[in-house]
Amino acid sequence: MSAPASASPLPGRPPAPSASFAAAPRPRLAALDAARALGVLAMVCGHTLDAVLSPQARDTGAMTTYWHARGFTAPLFLAVSGWAVTLAIARSGARGWAVPLGRARRVLLLLVIGYGLRWPGWALDRFLALDRDVWAHFLAFDALHTIAVALLLASLALALPLGRAARAAVLAALGALAVWLGRGAGIPGAEPATAAGLPAWLPAMALAQAVGGTSAFPLVPWSAYFFAGTLIGLLAPADRRGAVGTAFAGAILVGVTVLWSGLGDRAPGDPVLIGFRLGVVLLVLGALELVPARWAARAAPLGRSSLGVYAIHLPIVYGWSTVPGLSFRLGRTLGVGEALAVAALVLGASFVLSRLLALAGRLATAGIKGLRRPAPPPAG
Repeated sequence: MSAPASASPLPGRPPAPSASFAAAPRPRLAALDAARALGVLAMVCGHTLDAVLSPQARDTGAMTTYWHARGFTAPLFLAVSGWAVTLAIARSGARGWAVPLGRARRVLLLLVIGYGLRWPGWALDRFLALDRDVWAHFLAFDALHTIAVALLLASLALALPLGRAARAAVLAALGALAVWLGRGAGIPGAEPATAAGLPAWLPAMALAQAVGGTSAFPLVPWSAYFFAGTLIGLLAPADRRGAVGTAFAGAILVGVTVLWSGLGDRAPGDPVLIGFRLGVVLLVLGALELVPARWAARAAPLGRSSLGVYAIHLPIVYGWSTVPGLSFRLGRTLGVGEALAVAALVLGASFVLSRLLALAGRLATAGIKGLRRPAPPPAG
Protein backbone atom coordinates (compact mmCIF):
# COMPACT_ATOMS: atom_id res chain seq x y z
CA MET A 1 0.00 0.00 0.00
CA SER A 2 1.39 3.41 -0.88
CA ALA A 3 1.98 6.00 1.78
CA PRO A 4 -0.58 8.79 2.16
CA ALA A 5 0.16 12.18 0.62
CA SER A 6 0.76 13.68 4.04
CA ALA A 7 3.35 11.13 5.09
CA SER A 8 6.76 12.47 5.99
CA PRO A 9 9.82 11.31 4.05
CA LEU A 10 12.03 8.74 5.66
CA PRO A 11 14.89 10.17 7.74
CA GLY A 12 18.00 10.87 5.73
CA ARG A 13 16.20 10.70 2.38
CA PRO A 14 15.22 13.67 0.23
CA PRO A 15 11.51 14.13 -0.47
CA ALA A 16 10.26 12.53 -3.67
CA PRO A 17 9.50 14.86 -6.60
CA SER A 18 5.95 16.16 -6.78
CA ALA A 19 3.60 13.96 -8.73
CA SER A 20 2.64 17.03 -10.76
CA PHE A 21 6.15 17.28 -12.09
CA ALA A 22 7.41 13.71 -11.98
CA ALA A 23 10.07 12.29 -14.22
CA ALA A 24 9.01 10.80 -17.57
CA PRO A 25 10.03 7.31 -18.70
CA ARG A 26 12.79 6.43 -21.10
CA PRO A 27 10.75 6.32 -24.36
CA ARG A 28 10.19 10.05 -23.95
CA LEU A 29 13.93 10.59 -23.99
CA ALA A 30 14.28 8.57 -27.20
CA ALA A 31 11.77 10.83 -28.94
CA LEU A 32 13.58 13.87 -27.58
CA ASP A 33 16.93 12.63 -28.88
CA ALA A 34 15.40 12.13 -32.32
CA ALA A 35 13.87 15.62 -32.24
CA ARG A 36 17.15 17.24 -31.18
CA ALA A 37 19.03 15.37 -33.89
CA LEU A 38 16.52 16.50 -36.50
CA GLY A 39 16.74 20.10 -35.28
CA VAL A 40 20.52 20.33 -35.45
CA LEU A 41 20.61 18.45 -38.77
CA ALA A 42 18.21 20.96 -40.30
CA MET A 43 20.20 23.87 -38.85
CA VAL A 44 23.58 22.67 -40.16
CA CYS A 45 22.16 21.85 -43.59
CA GLY A 46 20.37 25.19 -43.86
CA HIS A 47 23.40 27.26 -42.89
CA THR A 48 25.73 25.35 -45.19
CA LEU A 49 23.42 25.63 -48.19
CA ASP A 50 22.97 29.33 -47.48
CA ALA A 51 26.74 29.80 -47.51
CA VAL A 52 27.78 27.75 -50.56
CA LEU A 53 24.77 27.21 -52.85
CA SER A 54 25.04 29.08 -56.17
CA PRO A 55 22.35 31.57 -57.29
CA GLN A 56 21.47 29.29 -60.20
CA ALA A 57 20.88 26.34 -57.87
CA ARG A 58 18.74 28.47 -55.57
CA ASP A 59 16.33 29.23 -58.42
CA THR A 60 15.44 25.59 -59.07
CA GLY A 61 11.96 24.45 -58.08
CA ALA A 62 13.11 22.01 -55.42
CA MET A 63 15.38 24.54 -53.71
CA THR A 64 12.72 27.25 -53.84
CA THR A 65 10.40 24.88 -51.98
CA TYR A 66 13.17 24.03 -49.51
CA TRP A 67 13.85 27.70 -48.85
CA HIS A 68 10.24 28.19 -47.81
CA ALA A 69 10.41 25.11 -45.56
CA ARG A 70 13.66 26.35 -44.03
CA GLY A 71 11.62 28.85 -42.04
CA PHE A 72 10.64 25.99 -39.72
CA THR A 73 14.24 25.19 -38.73
CA ALA A 74 14.68 27.77 -35.97
CA PRO A 75 11.18 27.21 -34.49
CA LEU A 76 11.89 23.46 -34.33
CA PHE A 77 15.31 24.01 -32.73
CA LEU A 78 13.85 26.39 -30.12
CA ALA A 79 10.81 24.23 -29.32
CA VAL A 80 12.95 21.12 -28.86
CA SER A 81 15.25 23.08 -26.55
CA GLY A 82 12.27 24.04 -24.38
CA TRP A 83 11.05 20.44 -24.33
CA ALA A 84 14.50 19.21 -23.27
CA VAL A 85 14.79 21.77 -20.48
CA THR A 86 11.45 20.85 -18.94
CA LEU A 87 12.27 17.15 -18.89
CA ALA A 88 15.74 17.80 -17.46
CA ILE A 89 14.26 19.84 -14.62
CA ALA A 90 11.63 17.16 -13.97
CA ARG A 91 14.26 14.44 -13.73
CA SER A 92 16.43 16.50 -11.40
CA GLY A 93 13.72 16.49 -8.72
CA ALA A 94 14.65 20.09 -7.86
CA ARG A 95 12.14 22.43 -6.28
CA GLY A 96 11.93 26.11 -5.50
CA TRP A 97 15.09 28.13 -5.94
CA ALA A 98 17.01 24.94 -6.63
CA VAL A 99 15.41 24.90 -10.10
CA PRO A 100 16.89 28.18 -11.46
CA LEU A 101 20.11 27.65 -9.50
CA GLY A 102 20.50 24.25 -11.12
CA ARG A 103 20.09 25.82 -14.59
CA ALA A 104 22.35 28.84 -13.93
CA ARG A 105 25.48 27.13 -15.25
CA ARG A 106 23.66 26.17 -18.47
CA VAL A 107 22.36 29.71 -18.93
CA LEU A 108 25.84 31.13 -18.47
CA LEU A 109 27.34 28.57 -20.86
CA LEU A 110 24.81 29.43 -23.58
CA LEU A 111 25.50 33.16 -23.21
CA VAL A 112 29.27 32.66 -23.24
CA ILE A 113 29.07 30.55 -26.41
CA GLY A 114 26.58 32.93 -27.99
CA TYR A 115 28.66 36.04 -27.42
CA GLY A 116 31.88 34.14 -28.12
CA LEU A 117 30.64 33.23 -31.59
CA ARG A 118 30.06 36.92 -32.27
CA TRP A 119 33.49 38.02 -31.03
CA PRO A 120 34.62 40.82 -33.42
CA GLY A 121 38.32 39.97 -33.62
CA TRP A 122 38.36 41.53 -37.10
CA ALA A 123 37.80 44.97 -35.54
CA LEU A 124 39.31 44.73 -32.08
CA ASP A 125 40.55 48.32 -32.12
CA ARG A 126 37.07 49.61 -32.92
CA PHE A 127 35.59 47.28 -30.30
CA LEU A 128 37.88 48.75 -27.62
CA ALA A 129 37.00 52.24 -28.85
CA LEU A 130 33.29 51.43 -28.25
CA ASP A 131 32.41 51.72 -31.92
CA ARG A 132 28.62 51.53 -32.23
CA ASP A 133 28.56 49.26 -35.32
CA VAL A 134 30.98 46.74 -33.83
CA TRP A 135 29.20 46.61 -30.48
CA ALA A 136 25.85 46.25 -32.22
CA HIS A 137 27.25 43.18 -33.98
CA PHE A 138 28.64 41.76 -30.72
CA LEU A 139 25.46 42.31 -28.67
CA ALA A 140 23.00 41.06 -31.29
CA PHE A 141 20.87 38.10 -30.20
CA ASP A 142 21.07 34.74 -31.94
CA ALA A 143 19.29 31.47 -31.13
CA LEU A 144 21.60 30.60 -28.21
CA HIS A 145 21.06 33.98 -26.53
CA THR A 146 17.30 33.61 -26.78
CA ILE A 147 17.41 30.05 -25.46
CA ALA A 148 19.54 31.19 -22.51
CA VAL A 149 17.19 33.96 -21.39
CA ALA A 150 14.07 31.90 -22.08
CA LEU A 151 15.61 29.03 -20.08
CA LEU A 152 16.12 31.33 -17.11
CA LEU A 153 12.53 32.59 -17.30
CA ALA A 154 11.15 29.06 -17.68
CA SER A 155 13.16 27.78 -14.72
CA LEU A 156 11.76 30.59 -12.57
CA ALA A 157 8.23 29.69 -13.67
CA LEU A 158 8.79 26.01 -12.91
CA ALA A 159 10.16 26.94 -9.49
CA LEU A 160 6.87 28.49 -8.42
CA PRO A 161 5.03 26.56 -5.66
CA LEU A 162 2.10 25.86 -7.96
CA GLY A 163 0.44 22.83 -9.50
CA ARG A 164 1.11 21.58 -13.00
CA ALA A 165 -1.83 23.47 -14.54
CA ALA A 166 -0.88 26.76 -12.91
CA ARG A 167 2.75 26.48 -13.99
CA ALA A 168 1.60 25.64 -17.50
CA ALA A 169 -0.54 28.78 -17.45
CA VAL A 170 2.48 30.87 -16.47
CA LEU A 171 4.57 29.37 -19.29
CA ALA A 172 1.74 29.92 -21.77
CA ALA A 173 1.47 33.52 -20.60
CA LEU A 174 5.21 34.02 -21.19
CA GLY A 175 4.85 32.64 -24.71
CA ALA A 176 1.82 34.82 -25.42
CA LEU A 177 3.69 37.86 -24.08
CA ALA A 178 6.61 37.11 -26.40
CA VAL A 179 4.24 36.98 -29.37
CA TRP A 180 2.46 40.18 -28.33
CA LEU A 181 5.66 42.15 -27.75
CA GLY A 182 7.23 40.87 -30.97
CA ARG A 183 4.22 41.26 -33.25
CA GLY A 184 5.17 42.92 -36.53
CA ALA A 185 8.91 42.38 -36.01
CA GLY A 186 10.68 42.16 -39.36
CA ILE A 187 7.81 43.66 -41.36
CA PRO A 188 8.38 42.90 -45.08
CA GLY A 189 9.25 46.01 -47.04
CA ALA A 190 10.20 48.04 -43.98
CA GLU A 191 13.63 49.58 -43.67
CA PRO A 192 15.96 47.15 -41.90
CA ALA A 193 17.19 48.16 -38.49
CA THR A 194 20.68 49.63 -38.38
CA ALA A 195 23.22 50.19 -35.64
CA ALA A 196 22.72 53.94 -36.01
CA GLY A 197 19.22 53.57 -34.60
CA LEU A 198 20.40 51.81 -31.44
CA PRO A 199 21.15 53.56 -28.13
CA ALA A 200 24.77 54.60 -27.70
CA TRP A 201 24.85 53.56 -24.03
CA LEU A 202 25.95 49.93 -24.06
CA PRO A 203 23.51 48.53 -21.44
CA ALA A 204 20.62 50.17 -23.32
CA MET A 205 21.98 48.84 -26.60
CA ALA A 206 22.17 45.33 -25.14
CA LEU A 207 18.51 45.56 -24.07
CA ALA A 208 17.47 46.88 -27.48
CA GLN A 209 19.29 44.02 -29.19
CA ALA A 210 17.68 41.48 -26.85
CA VAL A 211 14.17 42.52 -27.90
CA GLY A 212 14.80 43.58 -31.50
CA GLY A 213 17.33 45.97 -33.02
CA THR A 214 19.53 44.29 -35.59
CA SER A 215 19.25 40.83 -33.96
CA ALA A 216 18.44 37.84 -36.14
CA PHE A 217 16.61 36.01 -33.32
CA PRO A 218 15.56 38.49 -30.61
CA LEU A 219 13.92 37.27 -27.45
CA VAL A 220 10.56 38.50 -28.72
CA PRO A 221 8.94 36.88 -30.57
CA TRP A 222 11.31 33.88 -30.95
CA SER A 223 11.16 32.73 -27.33
CA ALA A 224 7.49 31.86 -27.94
CA TYR A 225 8.61 28.66 -29.65
CA PHE A 226 10.80 27.77 -26.66
CA PHE A 227 7.91 28.23 -24.23
CA ALA A 228 5.72 26.09 -26.47
CA GLY A 229 8.31 23.34 -26.10
CA THR A 230 8.27 23.69 -22.31
CA LEU A 231 4.50 23.17 -22.37
CA ILE A 232 4.93 19.93 -24.33
CA GLY A 233 7.41 18.63 -21.77
CA LEU A 234 5.19 19.68 -18.87
CA LEU A 235 1.75 18.62 -20.09
CA ALA A 236 1.98 15.90 -22.74
CA PRO A 237 1.91 12.35 -21.34
CA ALA A 238 5.02 10.30 -22.10
CA ASP A 239 3.20 7.78 -24.27
CA ARG A 240 1.15 7.57 -27.46
CA ARG A 241 -1.56 9.71 -25.90
CA GLY A 242 0.99 12.51 -25.63
CA ALA A 243 2.03 12.01 -29.25
CA VAL A 244 -1.56 12.12 -30.45
CA GLY A 245 -2.33 15.15 -28.28
CA THR A 246 0.72 17.05 -29.51
CA ALA A 247 -0.07 16.27 -33.14
CA PHE A 248 -3.75 17.14 -32.63
CA ALA A 249 -2.84 20.55 -31.17
CA GLY A 250 -0.53 21.12 -34.13
CA ALA A 251 -3.25 20.15 -36.60
CA ILE A 252 -5.67 22.62 -35.00
CA LEU A 253 -3.12 25.45 -35.22
CA VAL A 254 -2.32 24.68 -38.85
CA GLY A 255 -5.98 24.33 -39.75
CA VAL A 256 -6.89 27.66 -38.18
CA THR A 257 -3.94 29.70 -39.44
CA VAL A 258 -4.13 28.54 -43.06
CA LEU A 259 -7.47 30.33 -43.25
CA TRP A 260 -5.47 33.55 -43.44
CA SER A 261 -3.99 34.40 -46.82
CA GLY A 262 -0.42 35.46 -47.58
CA LEU A 263 1.35 33.31 -45.00
CA GLY A 264 4.55 33.45 -47.02
CA ASP A 265 4.55 37.25 -46.97
CA ARG A 266 4.03 37.75 -43.25
CA ALA A 267 6.66 39.09 -40.88
CA PRO A 268 8.49 36.69 -38.52
CA GLY A 269 6.70 38.35 -35.61
CA ASP A 270 3.23 38.03 -37.11
CA PRO A 271 1.04 36.00 -34.70
CA VAL A 272 -0.60 34.13 -37.58
CA LEU A 273 2.76 33.02 -39.02
CA ILE A 274 3.99 32.05 -35.54
CA GLY A 275 0.86 29.98 -35.00
CA PHE A 276 1.27 28.25 -38.36
CA ARG A 277 4.95 27.45 -37.82
CA LEU A 278 4.26 26.24 -34.30
CA GLY A 279 1.49 24.00 -35.58
CA VAL A 280 3.81 22.37 -38.10
CA VAL A 281 6.47 21.92 -35.41
CA LEU A 282 3.95 20.25 -33.11
CA LEU A 283 2.94 17.88 -35.90
CA VAL A 284 6.61 16.95 -36.41
CA LEU A 285 7.20 16.42 -32.68
CA GLY A 286 4.05 14.35 -32.37
CA ALA A 287 5.23 12.14 -35.24
CA LEU A 288 8.68 11.76 -33.66
CA GLU A 289 7.13 10.58 -30.39
CA LEU A 290 5.71 7.61 -32.29
CA VAL A 291 9.16 6.55 -33.51
CA PRO A 292 10.20 3.26 -31.82
CA ALA A 293 12.75 3.82 -29.09
CA ARG A 294 15.30 1.50 -30.72
CA TRP A 295 15.18 3.60 -33.90
CA ALA A 296 15.36 6.92 -32.10
CA ALA A 297 18.29 5.63 -30.04
CA ARG A 298 20.41 5.65 -33.17
CA ALA A 299 20.01 9.42 -33.31
CA ALA A 300 20.80 9.81 -29.59
CA PRO A 301 24.53 10.62 -29.95
CA LEU A 302 23.83 13.43 -32.41
CA GLY A 303 20.86 14.68 -30.39
CA ARG A 304 22.84 14.85 -27.16
CA SER A 305 25.66 16.68 -28.95
CA SER A 306 23.32 19.27 -30.46
CA LEU A 307 24.77 22.25 -28.58
CA GLY A 308 28.36 21.34 -29.47
CA VAL A 309 27.50 20.67 -33.11
CA TYR A 310 25.62 23.96 -33.34
CA ALA A 311 28.46 25.96 -31.79
CA ILE A 312 31.18 24.32 -33.90
CA HIS A 313 29.49 24.36 -37.30
CA LEU A 314 28.90 28.12 -37.33
CA PRO A 315 32.63 29.05 -37.40
CA ILE A 316 33.22 26.35 -40.02
CA VAL A 317 30.49 27.72 -42.26
CA TYR A 318 30.64 31.46 -41.64
CA GLY A 319 34.04 31.92 -40.01
CA TRP A 320 34.98 33.32 -36.63
CA SER A 321 36.91 36.41 -35.61
CA THR A 322 39.66 36.72 -38.25
CA VAL A 323 39.37 33.12 -39.50
CA PRO A 324 37.31 32.86 -42.73
CA GLY A 325 34.74 30.11 -43.16
CA LEU A 326 33.28 28.29 -46.13
CA SER A 327 31.14 31.28 -47.02
CA PHE A 328 34.41 33.07 -47.90
CA ARG A 329 36.58 30.16 -49.01
CA LEU A 330 33.97 28.63 -51.34
CA GLY A 331 31.31 31.27 -51.57
CA ARG A 332 27.99 30.69 -53.32
CA THR A 333 29.40 28.60 -56.14
CA LEU A 334 28.21 25.01 -55.67
CA GLY A 335 25.39 22.97 -57.15
CA VAL A 336 22.80 21.20 -55.03
CA GLY A 337 24.59 17.83 -54.88
CA GLU A 338 27.96 19.40 -54.05
CA ALA A 339 26.42 21.67 -51.42
CA LEU A 340 24.64 18.75 -49.73
CA ALA A 341 27.92 16.79 -49.69
CA VAL A 342 29.65 19.75 -48.04
CA ALA A 343 26.81 19.98 -45.49
CA ALA A 344 27.28 16.29 -44.64
CA LEU A 345 31.02 16.86 -44.14
CA VAL A 346 30.36 19.89 -41.95
CA LEU A 347 27.89 17.89 -39.85
CA GLY A 348 30.31 14.98 -39.48
CA ALA A 349 33.29 17.18 -38.59
CA SER A 350 31.24 19.19 -36.09
CA PHE A 351 29.94 16.02 -34.45
CA VAL A 352 33.41 14.46 -34.12
CA LEU A 353 34.92 17.67 -32.74
CA SER A 354 32.03 18.03 -30.31
CA ARG A 355 32.53 14.52 -28.97
CA LEU A 356 36.28 15.05 -28.64
CA LEU A 357 35.77 18.29 -26.74
CA ALA A 358 33.25 16.60 -24.45
CA LEU A 359 35.71 13.77 -23.78
CA ALA A 360 38.49 16.26 -23.05
CA GLY A 361 36.18 18.08 -20.64
CA ARG A 362 35.33 14.89 -18.79
CA LEU A 363 38.99 13.92 -18.51
CA ALA A 364 39.91 17.39 -17.25
CA THR A 365 37.12 17.29 -14.68
CA ALA A 366 38.19 13.85 -13.50
CA GLY A 367 41.78 15.05 -13.23
CA ILE A 368 40.81 18.05 -11.14
CA LYS A 369 38.73 15.89 -8.82
CA GLY A 370 41.67 13.49 -8.49
CA LEU A 371 43.99 16.32 -7.47
CA ARG A 372 41.50 17.51 -4.85
CA ARG A 373 41.00 14.02 -3.38
CA PRO A 374 43.15 13.56 -0.25
CA ALA A 375 45.92 10.99 -0.54
CA PRO A 376 45.27 7.68 1.28
CA PRO A 377 47.13 7.22 4.60
CA PRO A 378 50.35 5.25 4.40
CA ALA A 379 50.05 1.52 5.01
CA GLY A 380 50.90 0.25 8.44
